[in-house]
Amino acid sequence: MRHVYLVRHASPTIQPNVPAEEWTLSERGIEESRALARISVGWNLAAVYSSVEPKAQATALVIGDAAGQPVRVVEGFQELRFDRWIPNADEFAAMIRGIFRQPSASVHGAERADAAAARFDAAVRIVEEGPFPAAVVSHGRVITAYLSQIQEVDEPFDLWRSIPMPGWACLDLDASKLIAPFQGLPEGA
Repeated sequence: MRHVYLVRHASPTIQPNVPAEEWTLSERGIEESRALARISVGWNLAAVYSSVEPKAQATALVIGDAAGQPVRVVEGFQELRFDRWIPNADEFAAMIRGIFRQPSASVHGAERADAAAARFDAAVRIVEEGPFPAAVVSHGRVITAYLSQIQEVDEPFDLWRSIPMPGWACLDLDASKLIAPFQGLPEGA
């Protein structure tokens, strides 16, 4: 079986005047990455891949160090893009809901969910070359778009909301199905 751990990066430093794709991990995110790395040792990773974004790369590097594996940065695993920062949580959630409800439309100038999913799927082709098990450190919206494309997802918005930061799930690439649901760090980790 070809198992891939889909990992949502740890907590970034939110910088409204900086594009989100340039955000780095916060101090909390660094600690979360270390806790996640301790957990990931049990995954026996043979490969670690990352989005091009700094917050994902930093998370992946900590996991890779724990696994004794280099991190391979892959174009295509980056987050589903917006054209602007939305500070209001309710407006942000409404936009995300709209993106997932209309995957073939550009909602408020955002990247289409189906285009983000196709981009992610193309990047997964690199992972399919092996070895396994592998980890892909990426982002919540694009992981949700991808999973919605490859398997039945009742409500993508609810899936997105359920992915902790950091969070992970195990995907069976052969069956194109999650074999373990998303989970986050245990309390106090």
